[in-house]
Parts: sequence; C-alpha cells; structure tokens
Amino acid sequence: ARVVTASSDSHVIVFDAKTTEILNTLTPPPPAHCSSIMDYAVNSAIVAPKIPGYAENEDLIFVCTRTNTILLMNLAGQVLKSFCSGKRDKGDFVAMTISPKGEWLHAVAEDNTLYCFSVASGGLEQTLKVAEKEVIGLAHHPSRNVIAGFSGDGTLVFMRA
Repeated sequence: ARVVTASSDSHVIVFDAKTTEILNTLTPPPPAHCSSIMDYAVNSAIVAPKIPGYAENEDLIFVCTRTNTILLMNLAGQVLKSFCSGKRDKGDFVAMTISPKGEWLHAVAEDNTLYCFSVASGGLEQTLKVAEKEVIGLAHHPSRNVIAGFSGDGTLVFMRA
C-alpha cells in the first residue's frame, strides 16, 4: 500500500504505508503554454482505481496542479495522459475527484465551473457552473453518481454525475 501526498511546493511524494519510507518524489511538468521556470502548486493527488487500458500492476495517480491541466502519471513520474480545461484565464483547476470505477474525472476551476472528463478518451465531455462564489473542493460519493461541491461561503452543492 502507498500513501500519496501533494503540496504547494510543487511536489507529489509517494510513501510506503507500512514503513513510511519515501518511495518517490515527483515534480509534475507544467503545461506547454506555462513557464517551465515556475513551480506550480499541487492542489491534490489521487491514487487512481484500476483503469482499463493500463497495466493491471501499475499504480497510477491523478495530479491536480494550479494550472489548467490535470495529469495522469505513473509512480515513476511519467505523464500518461493530460486533461485540460482549455481556458487560460480563470481556467486553473483548484480541486478534483474521480468516479469510483475510474471512468470519469471531475474537476472544478477558478471560474467555478465543473469540468467532466472521460478518463478513457481524455476528452472534455461536459461543463457545469457549480457556484457563484469560490469553489474550494469536490467529493464523489463512493457508490452513487453524486458529486458534492463546496465553496468558501459555506455553500454545499450536490450534483448528479
């Protein structure tokens, strides 16, 4: 078992859950349109469930940086797929969640819009305005098609995925 952490210093650290040893430290690359000199905060990193089309024994993680791109990476730091909002102004992602079976990636950006991506194709399938105030987090129900979005003003929004 592994524990994956994300931090504002632009690193994702992978620990062994039993020994607490650091297995790897990853620095996600910036999108092509962003400066490679800057470090971008990693908002979150989520261990992916087994995704069809990828090796059964390969552990994968979704990495949400403070850019308009979310990355699917392996634990060696290789980028396997990217998911982009397509916006350069107020399109930076602030939070993400994945469906329990790993079929859908849901992410909310600074524009308070929920972006729904197909993990298989990498394509943007749907967008939805979540709130008027700043959205600070998302959560997916573990067995139902329900996503909760919460904002800084205390608003909690439930959406069918």
